[in-house]
Amino acid sequence: MWPWEHLLFAYLLYSLYANVVWRRSPSGPEALAVAVGSQLPDLVDKPLSWTFDITQTGYSVGHSIFVVPFVCLAVYVLLHRWERGSVRQATAFSIAILSHLAGDIVYPWLTGGHLNPRAVTWPVASPPTVDQGNFLDHVVIYGNRSLEMFLGGELPQELAVLLGLLALTVVLWVYDGAPIAADCWRWVSRRS
Repeated sequence: MWPWEHLLFAYLLYSLYANVVWRRSPSGPEALAVAVGSQLPDLVDKPLSWTFDITQTGYSVGHSIFVVPFVCLAVYVLLHRWERGSVRQATAFSIAILSHLAGDIVYPWLTGGHLNPRAVTWPVASPPTVDQGNFLDHVVIYGNRSLEMFLGGELPQELAVLLGLLALTVVLWVYDGAPIAADCWRWVSRRS
């Protein structure tokens, strides 16, 4: 999944959770926790593999279903000590990081491939090694794929999934009152 797809998927899941379980829309801090949690596995693993050549693939410790629960627990503890009543932000982070793992398993299947559970089983099983190269190599590879996708005459399944996810999430985000954007607007309005 692309970073923005992880963000959209995580926000969609957390917003549904907050609206159903807590019967209220996500706040700005919760949306920020979703943004961080949805990107953290890639922010850890991709540099370890692509830039520093420490791991063989961009799916290792940050994507491990054996490590992520401890990260979620650490976030709960740190946020609780830092700010009482921050259970919602910690929950937002946890749902987002777990949605990243789920997305990396399910997304290949949604776009015409197979389920990919090996993406989250490090160190028990070896993760897929299809993402070799450095950071610049990946920018070129993904850039070319995106260009081919948009210039191709038909709507590829990958683009259809992205557009559907984008539409659902934007509608829900607007329904939620546009968290983060609304907070920024209120802050700017108070300053002027």
